[in-house]
Amino acid sequence: MARTRLGMRLLKEGLISAQQLEMALKEQTRTGDLLGEVLNRLGFVTQENIMKILAADAGIEFISLGGFTPSEDLLKFVPETIARKHKTLPISFINGILKVATPNIFDIEAIDELQDFSGHFVQVVAVAEEEVNQALNRCYGTKPSPLEGKPGREKLETEIEETIAKAEREACCWVGTESITIAPIVKLLDLLIHCAIQLDATDLHIEPEENLIRTRYRIDGVLSQGPALPKNLQSAVTVRVKIMSGMNISETRTPQDGRIKSVIEGKVIDIRVNSFPTAFGETIAMRLLDKEKLVRGLDSLGFSSANLYLFKRIITKPYGIILVTGPTGSGKTTTLYSALSFLNSLERKIITLEDPVEYELPIIRQSQINPKAGLTFATGLRAILRQDPDVIFVGEIRDAETAEMAVRSALTGHLVFSTLHTNDAVGAIPRLIDMGVEPFLVASTVVAVIAQRLVRVVCRHCKEETIPDPADLKETGWDEQLKKYYKGRGCAICRGTGHKGRIALFELLTITPKFSERITTSSDTTVMKSLALQQGMKPLMEDGLEKIQQGVTTLEEVLRVAAF
Repeated sequence: MARTRLGMRLLKEGLISAQQLEMALKEQTRTGDLLGEVLNRLGFVTQENIMKILAADAGIEFISLGGFTPSEDLLKFVPETIARKHKTLPISFINGILKVATPNIFDIEAIDELQDFSGHFVQVVAVAEEEVNQALNRCYGTKPSPLEGKPGREKLETEIEETIAKAEREACCWVGTESITIAPIVKLLDLLIHCAIQLDATDLHIEPEENLIRTRYRIDGVLSQGPALPKNLQSAVTVRVKIMSGMNISETRTPQDGRIKSVIEGKVIDIRVNSFPTAFGETIAMRLLDKEKLVRGLDSLGFSSANLYLFKRIITKPYGIILVTGPTGSGKTTTLYSALSFLNSLERKIITLEDPVEYELPIIRQSQINPKAGLTFATGLRAILRQDPDVIFVGEIRDAETAEMAVRSALTGHLVFSTLHTNDAVGAIPRLIDMGVEPFLVASTVVAVIAQRLVRVVCRHCKEETIPDPADLKETGWDEQLKKYYKGRGCAICRGTGHKGRIALFELLTITPKFSERITTSSDTTVMKSLALQQGMKPLMEDGLEKIQQGVTTLEEVLRVAAF
C-alpha cells in the first residue's frame, strides 16, 4: 500500500508521468526492489524527491545538510558504528532532545537503539541518503582506499602532497612502463580524481609546462588551481592516465580519446578522457560525469513556473523539432537527458545519436557516432527511421545533410530533439535556413527553441544582502528593479568564492502560427525577436533578473554569461 501511495504522490506532484510509474511498477514486480529505489535507478526522480514526499506524508521535517559537519560534542551521542549502521547523523541537542538526520525515517529499531545509547529522546528529520553518506565520510573518515573517500579535504590535500613527494623520489628513473614501481603514481591519480569529486568539479586538467605539470579543476564553470606536480612525473602520469582510459601509450603525436569508469563514494562516475599534444607534452582533459547531476527532474533545472509548464507541454507533442542552443558547457545535455527521462516509457521507443554517449539511460537505445566507420549524424538518422522510433535525439545539427534528415524525421511523425550553437533562441531559425533548409520547412517542423546559460548559485551558508555596483546597474538599466540583492561573502564550504552549485537561465521560444508565418516571409533576426517578445518570450537577461531578485544568483554572474 505504501509503495503505491508513494507512486501516486509523485504522480500528483508532477515529478513522474503515469507511463513512468507504470514502467517502474513493472520493473519493481520483476526485481522485488522498493518502488523508490526503482524510480531512482531509472532516472525518473532523485533521492531528494522521494525523501521529500515520504517526509511530508509522515509529517517529518525534510532538511538539506549541504556542507554541515556536527561538532565533536554532538558526535559523542552517536558512535561511528551506529551512525553508519543506520545512516544517521546527529545535528543538534537542545533541551534534552537529540535531533538526528536520516533517510530511514520509519526505522523504529534504529530510533530505539539511538535512544538507548544516548539516554535521550531522539527526534528524526529526513535527509537524502547521498547527503548523509557524504556527511558521515566527512565526520568519521572512510576506508583507506583513495577512491573510497577521505576524512576531509585538508587531509586529502595533505595526502596528495605526500604522494607527490614519494612519487618524485621513486619516478626519477622512469624509462618505460615496467622500469619502476608505479604504486605512488597509481595512488596519485586516484587521489586527484577523488579530490575533483569532493570539490564537485566537472573537469580535471593535467597540463604540462616547461618546468612543472599544472593541475586545474573546473568548479561551477570556473577553473581553479590544483596541486602542481614535478616535471619528472610527466611521463609516468601521462602513461598512467592512458592505461586507465584504454589509450595507446606509444602514440604521443596525435590526440586520443578514452574512458574510465570508477566507483567513488558509492557513486558510479564515468570519466571521459582526451589527450592532446602540446609544446611541452600531452595535456590531459578529464570530464567527470555523475548521473545524479546529469539526469535531473525538470523542475530542478531552473525553469520559471510558466516556462516549465510550457516546456512540459512542448516535449509531449507527437512530432516536430525541439532545439536547445547555447555554447559548450551551458548544460544542454542535462536539459535534453532530463527531458528524455521524463518521456521515457515502455510504450515509447527513444533512440539517440550522440558524440559521445554521455551516460547510459535505461530502456533508451543510445548510439555513438563513428565518422571513420561511416556512422555520422546524417547516416545514423537515415537508418534510425527504419527502427520505428517515436522520439529521436540527435546530438548536434552540424551540417545541411543532418538538418535535412531532422526535418524529414519531423515531417514523418517523429519528435526530434537536437542542439545548435547559436547565441539566442531566435538565432536558431536563420541558422537552419543558412544550412539550406527551406523557410517553409523550418516553419512547419520546428515547434520550440530553448537558449540557456549556466550561472553560479549564491552560497546559502554565507549569503548576505548587498547593494549593486552602480556601473553594473547602468549597464543593465535595472536601476529601479534592483535596489538590493544577495551575494556570498565567502566561506570554507564554498572555498571563499561565495558560490556553490549552478543553475540555468532559460529563453524559451515557442513557434506559434503567427511566428511560422513570419519565418516564411522574413528571416531577419531583429524582426523575429521583436515578434517573439511581443508573444511573451522571456529573454535570458530577464530570467537572470528574476533569479537575482530571488537571491539565487548575482548580477555579476548574469552579466558574465548573458548580454543585452
